[in-house]
This record gives sequence, structure tokens and C-alpha cells, in this order.
Amino acid sequence: MAEIQEKDSGKGGKVRSKKNSGKPDMTPMVDLGFLLITFFMFTTTFSKPNMMKLNMPEKDEDAAEPETSEIKLSNTISIVMGKDDRIFWYQQAVSDVTAADFKETDYSATGIRAEIQKRKLAAIDSTKFTVILKPTKEATFKNTVDILDEMEITGNKLYAIVDLQKQEEDAYNEKMKTPKGGN
Repeated sequence: MAEIQEKDSGKGGKVRSKKNSGKPDMTPMVDLGFLLITFFMFTTTFSKPNMMKLNMPEKDEDAAEPETSEIKLSNTISIVMGKDDRIFWYQQAVSDVTAADFKETDYSATGIRAEIQKRKLAAIDSTKFTVILKPTKEATFKNTVDILDEMEITGNKLYAIVDLQKQEEDAYNEKMKTPKGGN
């Protein structure tokens, strides 16, 4: 940094220049700081966000009729996620479901996880046991992540996320009129 030299407007004859006071020039230090910041920003590995892998099938227009198989009711459990962290499950045909069939539980290890494991053990073919996840419009993203965590914990590889059908939506709305924890 340049300094202004002052002249003595003194009385006498000799004009003396002031000696530098020994202050270091900070301009190169600022440049060095920016270089170091830039270097560390480029060489630092940024932490990767924790994400759960969700594999969805690709749409193939060239494929013929998709392969389907009959799924028995004893090999499935339907889970309905509602507002205020309420979760219900049932195990019967969608066309016959009523509010009385919705059994309420919670997201704990003794709640929905235990129910999934019980139903899987009671299934005719536990290798084809399928969980049908049905989040309502009032369910939060956290509810969906929690139930996907339960799929991972219980080791269920066969599950589907689908929308509620009219019959289920009516039964859900009727069940929501009862207080939480009331079956």
C-alpha cells in the first residue's frame, strides 16, 4: 500500500524525508487469503446427503403385456398413512373394506413393524409377501420415509406405493372421526 510522505514545513533549512515506520504491506496477504480459501474449497469433499434408494420400474413402450401374478390376500398387507402421524393397516379386499377393518397402530417397533412381521410369518408364501403403501393427501413426507425405513428394517423387498381408492378413502375419512388410538 502506498503511503503519502509529508514534508516538514519547518523553520530550518534541511528537508528530511520520514523513515518508513515498518508497517508491512497487507495487499499480498489478502491475495494469499483468497488463494487459500479457493484452494480449500476446491479440494474439500463435500458431504453427500443421506438418501434412501428407491428403484422404480422404467416405462418401456416396446414391452408387451406386463408380467402379472395373482396375489392372495393372505400374502399382502395394506398400510394407510393419514394425518397427525396416524397409521392404519388392513388385510382384505379393497372392495369390501370398511372403517371397522382399519386397525390403528403407530410407527414404533412394537407398532407397524410388529404387524408387518406377524402378517409375513402368517402368509402362505412369505417370499411373495407384498406390502401396499397408501399415503393419503394429509400424510407427511416424513410418514412415507418412516414407512420406507420399516420396509428396509423388516427386509420386505416387495412393496408398492399406490393411491387410495374411493372405498378406502371413505373408510379412512370415517375412521379419522374416531379419536387417535381408538380402534
